[in-house]
Amino acid sequence: MDEENTKHLCAAYPELYGDDFAFACPDSWTPLLDDFSKALLEHIRATGLTLTITDVKEKRSELRIYADGTDAMADEIIEIAEQRSRHIPADEHPNLSRQGF
Repeated sequence: MDEENTKHLCAAYPELYGDDFAFACPDSWTPLLDDFSKALLEHIRATGLTLTITDVKEKRSELRIYADGTDAMADEIIEIAEQRSRHIPADEHPNLSRQGF
């Protein structure tokens, strides 16, 4: 992900991503990550959950979000985002392979 999109997400969701967070995924997933972050942050604020996002990356052409301290609802929010990434056309991130490893 480019610097502009990284800065946007880190600035918009400082509770989720620190200043030095690195996203290892295509820029075309920025709107998806924005929606995901809004939903997760709303859940965190409503429940007081203490959660740490440890990694956000592309693996086998799909989004992978790793977090510590999740609950069942946070896991569901993560799973929905990961599932949605599967429906982004390959031409939106042509450097990724649909064949996996």
